[in-house]
Amino acid sequence: MNAIELDAIAHNGQVIVSIPELYREQWNDKAVRVIILASDEPVAKPKQSLLSSLKKIKISGPEDFSENLDAYLSGEKHV
Repeated sequence: MNAIELDAIAHNGQVIVSIPELYREQWNDKAVRVIILASDEPVAKPKQSLLSSLKKIKISGPEDFSENLDAYLSGEKHV
């Protein structure tokens, strides 16, 4: 398959493309397939590991929370 890449702008439901002079004779009167592809697509960020995501979790609690975690979880102590 022969192909050339051309830039165009979509406006009001239409895409108008002018074939450069260099290619006009080669492509004139031929059926063509047009694929519309956004040129400014965002780059996918690499997926973070589970541990990296867990490092970002912040919690707030009383000063003795880590020392008395079991007491808070069982309801012996209240915030």
